[in-house]
Amino acid sequence: MTSRASKATVVVAIVALASYWYWSPYLTVRQLQAAAQNKDADAFNRHVDYPQLRASLKGQFSLMFADKMGQSDNDLAKAGSVVGTLIGMAVVSPFVDAIVRPETLMRAMQEGQLSPKGESVTETEAGQAAGIASGQPSVEPRKPKWTYRRQGVNQVIAYANDARQPDQPDQDKFALVLQRSGFANWKLADVRLPALNK
Repeated sequence: MTSRASKATVVVAIVALASYWYWSPYLTVRQLQAAAQNKDADAFNRHVDYPQLRASLKGQFSLMFADKMGQSDNDLAKAGSVVGTLIGMAVVSPFVDAIVRPETLMRAMQEGQLSPKGESVTETEAGQAAGIASGQPSVEPRKPKWTYRRQGVNQVIAYANDARQPDQPDQDKFALVLQRSGFANWKLADVRLPALNK
């Protein structure tokens, strides 16, 4: 092999490696979506950092409790808010542990929202109710369209977009956060809930 051919081979290898590194988080999202579609929990779990995900959600819910309970100017209410916050934090932990499961997360990827099993109101159900009331046929559920934003080299955020709200800001959208470890090993490590981040 000539020197020129060797250099060309090295360049091609570097470009291929860089391309794989760049596209690896999006490949991970596709693998998560495929696993969710196929209800393959084992394949899905390979790309999820459950301890980090639970810790993040517990933090989000705990902050929500602290914020809601601390909004009063009354001293007695503020004292009670401390107790309320402690109670809220005690409730948060088992609640998060209960909802952060493969089946719940896989459904969240398909619906663009996180909710306990059996408690989400799908567009099909809402459409059926509206159809009964108006005499119009029910609508089919819409799957979210995902857009992506890189945050540095170690984080990619996937936002669930609702076609009915094209101007909705990112902070009001359900979002999945992937974190990188190693060269190109990406895992779902955080879920951002719009109701908790306003």
